[in-house]
Amino acid sequence: MNSIARGFLISAIVYGVLGMLLGLEMGITHNHGQMPTHAHIMVIGWVSFFLFGLYYLQFGKATSRALSLVHFWLAQCAFVALMTGLWLIYSGRNQFEPVAAVASTAYAISFLIFAAAAVPVFWSRRD
Repeated sequence: MNSIARGFLISAIVYGVLGMLLGLEMGITHNHGQMPTHAHIMVIGWVSFFLFGLYYLQFGKATSRALSLVHFWLAQCAFVALMTGLWLIYSGRNQFEPVAAVASTAYAISFLIFAAAAVPVFWSRRD
């Protein structure tokens, strides 16, 4: 297994566990104020990172190593910043909205980098 695939798969599992713990905490306390944060952790951290890992597991050798690395690190940093920003916003600290805005833009850019790395792989496949 290549290191990019491994990194995305391991981080997906970690983020999935953190998202589940946040969901459990909300259910136990009957305080669902962090529901948007929970949803973002599960969809970005668990689902999309796991899918990125599966892509790199299957097609990693055919994908630009440089673009893969940029995608991985930008996505990881953007995810952590976005979750921090969302947590703070939904804790009543609206002054952190710019953090979430910049981080979500960075995640979107990381996804475009993924697309730039993945599309040529699919475009060139002939099987």
